[in-house]
Amino acid sequence: MGIVLSTVAITQGIAILGTTTLKWTPQILNYLGFFTIGVQWISFLHAGGIFGNAPTEKYYDLIGSLTYLSTLGISIAQLPARSARQIIATTLSGVWALRLGSFLFYRIHKSGGVDSRFAEIKKEKGRFLIAWTIQGAWVFLTLLSVLVVNQEVDAKPLKIVNYVGMGTWIFGFLMEVTADIQKLRFKQNPANEGKWIDSGLWSISRHPNYFGEIVLWIGMTLTCFDDFNNVRRVICFCISPVFVTFLLMFVSGVPLLEQKADEKWGESEFYQKYKKSTPVLVPFLKKCW
Repeated sequence: MGIVLSTVAITQGIAILGTTTLKWTPQILNYLGFFTIGVQWISFLHAGGIFGNAPTEKYYDLIGSLTYLSTLGISIAQLPARSARQIIATTLSGVWALRLGSFLFYRIHKSGGVDSRFAEIKKEKGRFLIAWTIQGAWVFLTLLSVLVVNQEVDAKPLKIVNYVGMGTWIFGFLMEVTADIQKLRFKQNPANEGKWIDSGLWSISRHPNYFGEIVLWIGMTLTCFDDFNNVRRVICFCISPVFVTFLLMFVSGVPLLEQKADEKWGESEFYQKYKKSTPVLVPFLKKCW
């Protein structure tokens, strides 16, 4: 429970920073406190086994995706008029959330409702609750640039940087989707049981789906830029890609999968050769993440 309280304290710290320094509106804070995290806590009441049922992670990613879509819908629905920038940013984010949520739900459904990430976590209600709480903060911080754009009527025309952002988002999205499909098909082939994927995009990056994820959120930030003279607004926009990059590179993405792969194939000479010849994240840049 101490971990849960720590996470709540960190979340509140983010809210205080947003209120005092970045001048977030009460509306933005409501997304954080009452919706994105609130939905996770309500979902946890069932998923965490509070009512006597067995704890389950089966709906974790699905709830996360639905929270994304609901937050986006609420943010744009409250506007009396919507600009091209707002419609495009909201639509692209919604497409991403719908695609990722359905993909992850399909994947866990095929695995019998079991996700190895939660094997130990769900045994302790406090740790399991923290996972749900983090998901709420993840939704909020990832969508922050879109939420900031959607908090008021936007009369500014699209700029070149916005079109560059859209192109960047499309590139990242296609890379993430392609990598996920390639890995799914690889695993569905019985001949590949017990093997690691080193073909397609996985031959130029050990985590091409994560690279695509980071790129598309950088693209979303560029899509949302409207006023470079507003320093606070620019900082808000930059929080999203920085948070996603940090999360995937140092917390729940690359480190966990690299550790899992090392435990499974670490003694394989061929796997060690694959690691040495294939960059962790950025394709073709062997000396770079």
